[in-house]
Amino acid sequence: MAAFTVRAGTAVLLIALAALPACGDSAATSTDEQSYQIDQKVDVLAVDARAAAITVEAGDGPVTVTESFRYGKQRPTTAHNVANSTLTLTESGCGDDNVRCEVKYRIRVPAVTRTEITAKAGSVTLTGLAGAVQVTTEAGAVRGSGLAGPEVTVTSQAGATELVFAEPPTALEVRTELGAVSLDLPPQVAYAVTVATEVGRSQISVDQDPASKHRVEVHTQVGAVSIEPTP
Repeated sequence: MAAFTVRAGTAVLLIALAALPACGDSAATSTDEQSYQIDQKVDVLAVDARAAAITVEAGDGPVTVTESFRYGKQRPTTAHNVANSTLTLTESGCGDDNVRCEVKYRIRVPAVTRTEITAKAGSVTLTGLAGAVQVTTEAGAVRGSGLAGPEVTVTSQAGATELVFAEPPTALEVRTELGAVSLDLPPQVAYAVTVATEVGRSQISVDQDPASKHRVEVHTQVGAVSIEPTP
């Protein structure tokens, strides 16, 4: 396992205490933030979080991560490491006080980075990514814009999925038990579209061709499905 490097002046730890109510609890809530830079080569980003809002955006330069915390008795436990060109970020809660326990990740990676996110709860926002994407969440909205990766998979138990593509995906799959699905796809190609929903209206306005190499599959139990050309 390779060590990671945090440059002096890059890591920032800011602690601010505030008496804020959380979920009906009047106890004091603390907030703080830390940022760091990864100097090793990163081809894959893997995030494994208990409950976190995760934002991943494409950008030039080295990988940077900002973690923002809000908690009661104990700060959320997070960790990161780099091994075999994979940056792994983990978040495992606040011990015995997970009611007042929030983490927000803001991660900047090269556009072609493969991104794999697993979260029990929390929103996921993706911007400008051109690598393969896999998101698995139990509860939380998944939103993406400017996506250009060939393969994108979203699996969710509850939460809306909204994805806007800048380039036609080769394999796009969305599976959700409860939540609307909205996909905006570039109009220059036709798509092999499969939609299965038990409760909810489906609207498909993109050109379709069962023989297309651009496959789109959407499976929902409850939720409307919209597949439209990217404006």
